[in-house]
Amino acid sequence: MSRDEVDFAIVGLVAAHDRISAAMYTVDAHPGLVVLRRNDLRGTTQAVAAETLPRVDTLWSQFSALRSVLDRVKAVRAERSRPGDEELQELTILLRGPVLPLGPDGMVVEDPLAGPPPNWVTTMGLAQELERASAEVTDTLDDVQTAQAETAHRFEPVSKALEQARQVADVLGYATTGSDVERLDVRLAEATFAAMRDPLDPVGPAADLVRDVDGLAAKLADYSRLRDAYPERIRRLKAALDEVANAEAVAAAAYSIALEKIANPGLPAAPDAVPALRAHIAQLDQLHREQRWPRLADELSIVERSVTAARERAAHLHQAADGLMQRRAELRGRLDAYRARTGRMALAEHAQLSELHRAAQELLYTSPCDLPAATRAVVAYQRYLNELTERGHR
Repeated sequence: MSRDEVDFAIVGLVAAHDRISAAMYTVDAHPGLVVLRRNDLRGTTQAVAAETLPRVDTLWSQFSALRSVLDRVKAVRAERSRPGDEELQELTILLRGPVLPLGPDGMVVEDPLAGPPPNWVTTMGLAQELERASAEVTDTLDDVQTAQAETAHRFEPVSKALEQARQVADVLGYATTGSDVERLDVRLAEATFAAMRDPLDPVGPAADLVRDVDGLAAKLADYSRLRDAYPERIRRLKAALDEVANAEAVAAAAYSIALEKIANPGLPAAPDAVPALRAHIAQLDQLHREQRWPRLADELSIVERSVTAARERAAHLHQAADGLMQRRAELRGRLDAYRARTGRMALAEHAQLSELHRAAQELLYTSPCDLPAATRAVVAYQRYLNELTERGHR
């Protein structure tokens, strides 16, 4: 090589070295390389790491050898401003000759005479290969970094939802609502960790985990609304309980009359749910003070349903008791109507008919009234009256 050719080659080699140096710095500082150096990788990512990490070591071995040759080239060229034949010959060998021995794995061989014969390559050839290989490795590391970011992105919505749930739990009183958050936090961390072990095999949070986090968020939102609405709900509940008390008092009055006027009325026990319900409401206030929202939500719903049921039962029993009195009044009215009918038919003096009327009237106007017997007596009176009427028509 002439001096001009040597200088031109040196300029090209220095430029290539600088590009390779920048590429190797990029590889060494690449976040994707950090991922591949984890010792807990699995699946596709583990396979890529097994291929890429040795390749990175090979690149550094080759780059170190390239830099050593370049340093020797610079040293020889700096000996004279105009190198002689001996210097030009050495520079030609360094720049164009096969001076770098590579093993089967691509690593630079320290002792070419030991082991199998190495593959000798030229300095410029190695530089070109280093540029190509470092670009490929960088592309692989970019893919790993992108996959890791996408994996994290897939877990981001459920992670944000759980963090918002944690904030709501803190407001509600973490001691009573935080255990569910902690359990899901552990499950999310385990799922995220498992996904990050193989980011090149796309996996997101499991459907049951997403469902459970959404369910917890909804439940905590319910507790938050319960906390805000509790004063008004408890006010309405106490007002409804006052209505129950009034309904039970009305039912009790109807019971008192029915028990006095009707023999063996067959009524169940008089409604008396208010004392127990008032005690239950006092327990609700205690749960509210202690911020025991899950228990409060359940118990409040139970009390609200119980108050509604107690009001309905009081109304039903009042109707049952009052119905007995209405039944007696109805029978009295029917008996009076039948008696009037006998007068119109000139049967008022009929002995047997009069006896049936007397029996029915005595039962209906005796206190307490035997309603079943009175009913049978009125029916007997009605039937006999109908028989007499039919005979008269014939």
